[in-house]
This record gives sequence, structure tokens and C-alpha cells, in this order.
Amino acid sequence: MQFVTAERQRLLSTIERVGAEAPTLCAGWDTEELLRHLIVREIHPHSQVLSKLPGKATDKYRDTMEELRGKSFDDLVEIFRTGRQKFSPLKLSPIDQAVNTLEYVIHHEDVRRAQDPPLGRVLSSDDERSIFNQLRIMAQLLFLTAPVRVVLHSPDFGDITALATKRHDTTVTVIGNPLELAMFAFGREADVEFSGDETDITKLKNSDRSV
Repeated sequence: MQFVTAERQRLLSTIERVGAEAPTLCAGWDTEELLRHLIVREIHPHSQVLSKLPGKATDKYRDTMEELRGKSFDDLVEIFRTGRQKFSPLKLSPIDQAVNTLEYVIHHEDVRRAQDPPLGRVLSSDDERSIFNQLRIMAQLLFLTAPVRVVLHSPDFGDITALATKRHDTTVTVIGNPLELAMFAFGREADVEFSGDETDITKLKNSDRSV
């Protein structure tokens, strides 16, 4: 089974385990709201796109969210478990990997780490490699507004030059395993170390890394 498929199943299993209204690291979201987000993103992506447009284009998104808010937690779990629409491009493996690998990983950690105590899990070397490979693809976007040149370093998998442009003349290296590097890249608290000028490190920590 591909990592993205396995991680989707693990994410749903963890949500089921902690139950309805459990906390997450996403500000203002419990597990039910996170499930609604995942459902809209996967099953009603057109309404999410329309939500970014002005005027009445947002009505479809609001209607979809209102409909989902009328569903029970068990209903939401089953909707997400059932999966994508028949002709969804997410059923194509390369697209699924590119779009969802880090989405599932980060939101799984959002649920897992928000519990008291945090829920444990073990990633295999192949799992970590999958995360690292997708992080390599996404890094430029994730650090697009970084105030310094960014290098992500994994002792087991090597380096990713996340951002290197002519407007940056200093570099900060972020060091950690692939999961922690991904958490940092998505603006979460992460178990990482830094190498570089302290002022530059502070600037990077305080920069907007959300997408």
C-alpha cells in the first residue's frame, strides 16, 4: 500500500479513536471541523475553490459547509471513509501523492499531538522517505516568503534547498527528521535544531509558513 493511502487510513483511525470534539492543533478546529475540512477538500473541491472568489461565488461553499454541519460525527467519518467522487483526479496515484501526502501527515499530527498525553506512533524508514520526498517538492512554496535562504537537513536523507534566491545572502539550516521538518515547514511546533546567525534564525521562526 502506498504511504499516502496508508496515512489517510491512519488519520481516520486516529480521529475515530479520539472521538467527536477532540482538540486539534488547528486553531478553532476540533476533530469534527477537521473532518469537514478534509471532506470539502476531497469530495467538494469545487466549492472550496469558489470560496476564494468574491460575491455569490462563495454561496456554494457556505451551503456545503452548512450541510456538513448538519451531519453527525459518525456520518462525517463514513463520508470521509467512503472517499472521493467517481471521477475525482485524486484517484490518480501521482496526483494523490502530490496533493495529499503532507496534508494527511500534518493533520494526523494535528490530532495526535493535541491529545493529553499525545498519542504515539512509529514511522518506518520508507514512511520517512515518502515524507522527505514530498517535502522536497513542496519546499519552495512553503518557504516562499522566508526572510532568509532555507536549507532543510535530515541526517538520514540529505538536504533540501527550500529557498535560494538572489535577494537572500544568508542561510539558515533547519535540522531534524522528515516528520519534524514537515511540521516546521507548515508552521507547527517541531523538534528541530537550527544552524545559522541567531538573528536570521529568529526571523525564520517568526515568519509566516502557512499555505
